Amino acid sequence: MPHPPRLTAALRWTVCVVLTIQLAACATAPSGEPAAASPAPKGESEALMAAENALRAGDCRGASENYLAAARASTDSAAAMRASQLAVGCEQFTTARMATQRWLQLDPWSGDAALTSALVALKRYDLKEARTALTTWRDSGSAGSQDPLRFAELLEQETDATAVYRVFGDVLVNEDPTAEVLLAEARLAMAAHNMKVARSSAEQALTLDSELVEARIIILRAMSVQGQNDAAIEGARALQGVLEGEDLFLVADLLTAADRNDEARKELEPLSAGPDTRLGAERRLIAMSMQEGDFAAAEERLKPLMGERGATALAILVMAQLAEQKGDDARAMQSYQLLADTSLALTARRSAARLLLKHGDKKNALMLLDDYAAQNPEARVETGASRAQLLAQSGDLQGALEGLDELQQAYPDHPDLEYQRATVLETGGRTRDAIAAFERAQKQRPDDPQLSNALGFTLADHNQKLGKAEELVRHALEVSPDNPAIQDTLGWVMFRRGRLDQALPILKMAWHNSGDSEIAAHYGEALWKSGDQGQARYIWQQALNTDPSHAGLRATMSRLTGEEIGGPQ
Repeated sequence: MPHPPRLTAALRWTVCVVLTIQLAACATAPSGEPAAASPAPKGESEALMAAENALRAGDCRGASENYLAAARASTDSAAAMRASQLAVGCEQFTTARMATQRWLQLDPWSGDAALTSALVALKRYDLKEARTALTTWRDSGSAGSQDPLRFAELLEQETDATAVYRVFGDVLVNEDPTAEVLLAEARLAMAAHNMKVARSSAEQALTLDSELVEARIIILRAMSVQGQNDAAIEGARALQGVLEGEDLFLVADLLTAADRNDEARKELEPLSAGPDTRLGAERRLIAMSMQEGDFAAAEERLKPLMGERGATALAILVMAQLAEQKGDDARAMQSYQLLADTSLALTARRSAARLLLKHGDKKNALMLLDDYAAQNPEARVETGASRAQLLAQSGDLQGALEGLDELQQAYPDHPDLEYQRATVLETGGRTRDAIAAFERAQKQRPDDPQLSNALGFTLADHNQKLGKAEELVRHALEVSPDNPAIQDTLGWVMFRRGRLDQALPILKMAWHNSGDSEIAAHYGEALWKSGDQGQARYIWQQALNTDPSHAGLRATMSRLTGEEIGGPQ
């Protein structure tokens, strides 16, 4: 396996150093209190000392700003490199941008500096700046030493897949691309939910190298998403002799996507007997049983996984979800808390915190999340956003907004925080403020299809400016035409505009390609409105089986059926 690009390895090393220092600092530093601004240092040495002191105090923002001050006072490009790496690791993206600019000023031919600048721009969703920086990196000669597949994979891991896809194609796919470059583009297009481009790039790659099995798999998965299920399944069966790893489940996955569960089971049962494929097969069989509401069968399959290496945490998580489905919150919380320090920690802590808030134990609910953020500083923004959402859902909008204010102080100009504020305001019933927040975010990142979709959906959900909502979502679909969330918004806009015949097929596709509970709520409502109430109930129940706590789904069901929907609230 090729080594990661030197810059990416350096970035990750720096992040690890930062987090190690932060973890030690968090044991003594007060949590949730933004650091006071310190006077700007006068020289490089003073700035470096201030940066080290800030790191020891757990103040990543202060450390980043002081390293930037040191870089500005120094003529050594190494100082700017350190400042850039630290600021990226600390998610101080405005500071990181200024640090990479200083690095390029001191060393304009550095491929590492240009690539870091591109990474920062991608994280900020500034595609124009990312293209410029990536072009500089390409022209520096650094691109020639990179494995394009590994390079694209690492960029996607570091930032938004859709942003990487758009910039990669514009800058790195030239007039005579190699099979590997085309395969990398196909992977990124899949991740960006653009199946047409994924298929086209994979097909071009195959014309250059007919032995690329992955290209064939991408084509088949894209066909399935586009609704060409029978052809995709037939093609997958033809590949069975050459599939390996996770792709051994290709036929079963495509059958499941086509709602042919009985056939999928026949494919999975033999795989569940193999030592290398057992866990993957069991996970899929359990998921099918849960979606069908056969919780006894799911639980029976889970029992042998308890205590099995690599499977125990997942088994406990599903057991917790089953307990919650049955209304046994105490058992569910106990199971979730068993996972508090595992690889599933944040997922489990979020679920436990939600149940604790449901039962009025706000103190312990927040402690679960705050402790995780203290132990995992790199996840502070994600954890803080989850905390705010849970508070808003429990009725504490003020507490949710105060938490986001603290995050904003620690991470100024973080690209996700305005979006999180908008969603919290929406959850808390402040629709006008939510729309204003989405509009601010969308103005800053007009090329981000997720933001355009979020604003379009919020407008549609409240029957406001439906023409503008449709314009926004169609703009988003130009980039990610097969994204179920964006398809759902377009279907919902059509439903709100009274175009039921147009809404139904769009919502159906979004539901089949996602299994998402909110999409199920919308699709079911459109079915109900069309008179197909039996199918609406079926779709809702499928979603409820796997997501029993989804408040929006339950509210839709109660509103339309007039029935009290039991289970978790």
